[in-house]
Amino acid sequence: MKSRTLRMLTISQFAIVVTLLLLTLGNEFLDLPHYFFHDAPTLYSQRIGEIFIELIIFFIITVAQVLLLRNLYKRIRMLEGFLLICANCKKIKNQEEQWEHMEKYITEHSDARFSHGICPECTQKLYPDFYHAKQRNRK
Repeated sequence: MKSRTLRMLTISQFAIVVTLLLLTLGNEFLDLPHYFFHDAPTLYSQRIGEIFIELIIFFIITVAQVLLLRNLYKRIRMLEGFLLICANCKKIKNQEEQWEHMEKYITEHSDARFSHGICPECTQKLYPDFYHAKQRNRK
């Protein structure tokens, strides 16, 4: 999951939490049941206690929700981590069922950057003279 997607999920989650908080506080300060359902008006001193209890419950639920969603994000990221890779050329099959080079795929789907090197086995296979000269210099 790209950081942009995670950022959008976090922003939408934050917007929902703020909306619920404002609705809860608005209900208590304005005594909405009195206006909408013609209940007996609630004294302000009673509403202060209700506000305090509702805020405590609200924050407990919010913390639980954030922790749960954080674990779900981690699990989604892990599940998205399974990639179909060609055993021969090492290309990766993307969501559009197209095969693309590993470097391109990883660069587009993560914050990783690439730098190329060459391992000792490939050096020996592709550049045997250089490899043997380097081995002699090490001794």
